[in-house]
Amino acid sequence: MLSVASSLHKSRDGKLILVVRVEGDVTLSTLPRLTDALNREKNTTEAPFVLVDLEAVDVIDDAGLGALLGFAAGVRASQRGVAVVASMPRVRDRLADTRFDKAVDMVSSVGDAERLLR
Repeated sequence: MLSVASSLHKSRDGKLILVVRVEGDVTLSTLPRLTDALNREKNTTEAPFVLVDLEAVDVIDDAGLGALLGFAAGVRASQRGVAVVASMPRVRDRLADTRFDKAVDMVSSVGDAERLLR
């Protein structure tokens, strides 16, 4: 089962960060739900930075990676920053093996994302 939820956070210097938390399997079978949810969350606020939290993701396949890359590109096209939270070894390794981490900034926690705002 896949779920996507969002929340707004303020950085130490007062900048808004939209945190989009993804939970479950990110696969071809969940792609329509993921894409709809990501687009809805992206359009919910004009926060200058969007953080996709993958800490609760169990599996991510190529289709899921493609959806996340497309989402990141859309966020950047709206002149906002974007990064992915991934500290779990299986997810981090998957993102590194596919070179996803070369296209989208990765951080180990929501707190670590603040360094990207400077």
